[in-house]
Amino acid sequence: MGLFVGLDLGGTNLKYALGNKNGELLIDRSRPSKADVSREAVFDTMADAINEMIGEAEKIGERIVGIGVGSPGSIDFENGRLIGDTPNIVNWSDVPIKATLEKKFALPVFTDNDANIMALAEARNGAAKGYRNVLCLTLGTGIGGGILLDGKLWRGSHFSGAEVGHMIIKYGGRLCNCGNHGCFEQYASATGLVKNFIEIIEEKGIKDQFPEINPKLIFKLGLENHPIALEAISLTLEYLAAGIASIANVIDPEIVVLGGGISETDFDIISLTKQKVKTYSIKAITSELIIKRAEMGNKAGTVGAILLAAENC
Repeated sequence: MGLFVGLDLGGTNLKYALGNKNGELLIDRSRPSKADVSREAVFDTMADAINEMIGEAEKIGERIVGIGVGSPGSIDFENGRLIGDTPNIVNWSDVPIKATLEKKFALPVFTDNDANIMALAEARNGAAKGYRNVLCLTLGTGIGGGILLDGKLWRGSHFSGAEVGHMIIKYGGRLCNCGNHGCFEQYASATGLVKNFIEIIEEKGIKDQFPEINPKLIFKLGLENHPIALEAISLTLEYLAAGIASIANVIDPEIVVLGGGISETDFDIISLTKQKVKTYSIKAITSELIIKRAEMGNKAGTVGAILLAAENC
């Protein structure tokens, strides 16, 4: 039958795994991606990881039949090429990922945006298993999105579909890294949570009482019923709910899966978000809409990459 190698490329680490066509991992490892060194160093790291997995497959009498790669940035899926650049990896601009790796290994390579990879993993093996119309949001420093419609990843006309983090949610709002103002991720991400908290304490004139501010601290205070933390969390979830409702009103998903740092807190953001989404969305859509935490965790990238290769080989 053959096995697959899955690579999940990040600005700090490269996660890589060996698995079967169902996305079941036999080996799951990680190494520094060397993204701060050069494009060549990143490809060398990827090649070393692939060779390592080829060796592991040979030990058990198996062979590799395909490679899947998840990368930050907009990916031309048909040609396996990064479009534009990504700020977390040195010189990672207009990169022919597929062609480079296929030339080196003579194996079929399939590459996609890391948020799409995560969505695929959750839809096939995780929180959204069994559903065909799925919205996945990764709530980290920014907000990444992945959408499956009728069971298939939706990439858009220019392979930049589901860039929901840059949906304008507040006219004339905060400046975003993309150059626009009022983007979704400026209000509903981990970054947004911190900014919401800072705005509140500045308005109250008590910023000097909080020398260190980060999402973990805010959620800790929230669990202790600190009023300002609760206000900031509530505001952040208000924006999150408004964004989810706006997307749901367009694509009518069966389920929304929330992953990333914010979703992993012990604070019950799911119940609160569900309540708030209902106030913003069309009743026919939200009456049966399911909102769940992601289940694949830090394996989502490698599992999704393996599934990407398995489904396209």
